[in-house]
Amino acid sequence: MKKILLLCTVIMFTALVSCSSGKDDGKIRVIGTWGGSELETFQAMADAAGIEIEFETTRDLNAILTAKAGKDGPYDMAILPNPAMLSQLAKDGKLAELSYLNRKNLAKEFGNSLIRLGSYGGKLYGVYIKASNKSVIWYNPEEFEKNGWKVPETWNELISLTDQIRSAGKTPWSIGADIGWPTTDWIENIMVGSAGEDTYQQWVDHSIKWNDPAVKEAFILWGQIVGNKANLLGGIDGTLSSKFQDASYALFQKNPKAFLYYEGDFMGGIVKGQIPSVEFGKNMDFFAFPKIKDKSCVVGGADVIVAFNDRKKVKDFIKKLSSVEIQTVAAKKGFMAANKLVDPAVYPDKTLQKSASILAAADVFVFDASDLMPPAVGNQGGFWDKSKEFIKKPEDIDRILDEMEILAAKNYGN
Repeated sequence: MKKILLLCTVIMFTALVSCSSGKDDGKIRVIGTWGGSELETFQAMADAAGIEIEFETTRDLNAILTAKAGKDGPYDMAILPNPAMLSQLAKDGKLAELSYLNRKNLAKEFGNSLIRLGSYGGKLYGVYIKASNKSVIWYNPEEFEKNGWKVPETWNELISLTDQIRSAGKTPWSIGADIGWPTTDWIENIMVGSAGEDTYQQWVDHSIKWNDPAVKEAFILWGQIVGNKANLLGGIDGTLSSKFQDASYALFQKNPKAFLYYEGDFMGGIVKGQIPSVEFGKNMDFFAFPKIKDKSCVVGGADVIVAFNDRKKVKDFIKKLSSVEIQTVAAKKGFMAANKLVDPAVYPDKTLQKSASILAAADVFVFDASDLMPPAVGNQGGFWDKSKEFIKKPEDIDRILDEMEILAAKNYGN
C-alpha cells in the first residue's frame, strides 16, 4: 500500500507533515502560522513536555480551520493569533472545552483578562502561550537624571512631566504619525485605562458607538499631549510626516531633540540598530504606560492554543503548555510568557525582563483594538486616518467620531 505524503507550505522553513488518517499514532498534530524561531521555540516546549508533534505552518489558517477543524478533522490543536478566531471556532462548535483545567489556578497564573479572552459562552477553550507588550513609554535615564525629572506613574503625572519639560524650553514628545497604526495604539492604551476593560471590549465589538462619551474622553485625554503643538517635535506637520521609527531616534542622539516616546517594547531593537551606542537601563529605558484610573493596563497581542478533541495526549499537552515550567522554557528562548509566574530573570535580555515584569504586574490585558476591528474600520481609511486627523484638528473631534460611527455601522452589521 502506498503512502500519500503531502508537502505542506511552511513560512520561514519547510516541514514535511503527514496528515492524520484518523489513526492515533501518539503524535499531536498542530496547525498555526508560526515558522522559523517561533516554531523552533514551540518545538522546544513540546520536547520539554515529552510530546511528539507534527506542525503545519500556513498562511491560510482561517480558511483551513473553517473547512477542516473539528473533532474528526486532521488536527488536534491550533495556535491562533487572536481571540476573535477562538470565539468564532467555539461558536461553530469546533473546539473542545478545556474543562480539565483549574480555572481558579489559571487565574492566579495568567490573570482574569487572559482567562476571559480564552473563553466563549462562559466556557474555557484556550490557553495563551505567548504575549507582547505595547504599553511602555521610552525615555533616556541620563537625561532625566540631568534635568531632575521623575518617571511618572499616573496619567496626571505624565501630563505634569510634559508641562515641566516644555516649560524648560525643551520639546517633550517625539511622535511619528506618517502611518496611522502607532496613533491608534495611543488611543487604545488611553481607552482601556480611562473606560475600563468591559467598555473597551464593547468598543471593539461595536456594542457602543464611536461617538459614545467613553470614546470621546479617550481622544480628549490624548489631546492633552497632541493638542499642543509645542509638545511635539516638528509640531503638527513634522509629527504627521515622520516615520514612527525615525521619531524614536530623537531621544537617544548625542544631543536629544525630545525626551518621551510611546510605542511597544519591540522598539529597543530598532533604536539599537540605528544607534549602537545605546544601552538599555543606562541611556535607554522605558516605563509602564501610566495608570489613568485605578488599574494598570497593558495593550498587546497574544497567541492562544486551542484543542479540537479530548485525546489524553492532547489534554496532557495543554496542561503542560500552561505550566510555569514549560512557559519558562519558552521565556529562556525569548518568548514573552503569558504565565505571570515565570521569573523575569530567565529572559535573555534586560528589555524582555522589564517588559515581562510590567506585563506580569498589570491588572488588565487587552488586545490591540484596531487589529480586532473589521479592517475597513480599524485600519487605513478608518481608525488609522481619523486618529491622524485628530492630531491635525483636535477641535473636530465630534465630526471625526461621527464619521467613524458611520463607517463602523456599515462594516460591523450590528
